[in-house]
Amino acid sequence: MSAEIITMLGGFATLLASGGTFAMFMFRMFMRLESRVELRMGRVEDKVDNLAREVSELRGEFRGRFVSQPAAE
Repeated sequence: MSAEIITMLGGFATLLASGGTFAMFMFRMFMRLESRVELRMGRVEDKVDNLAREVSELRGEFRGRFVSQPAAE
């Protein structure tokens, strides 16, 4: 093989290796980002559940205080 072909093959191998390394890096960053988003979404869901529970309790208190009293005519 000529020197030009060997140089081109070496360049392609280097390009392929650097592209693969970059792809693995991006995949790892995406997975880390995805896990953070899932963690935060879990926290948001917990907060919404807690808020719904509080609103339900408040609704029950209002019903107990105001609905059970006879209406004044």
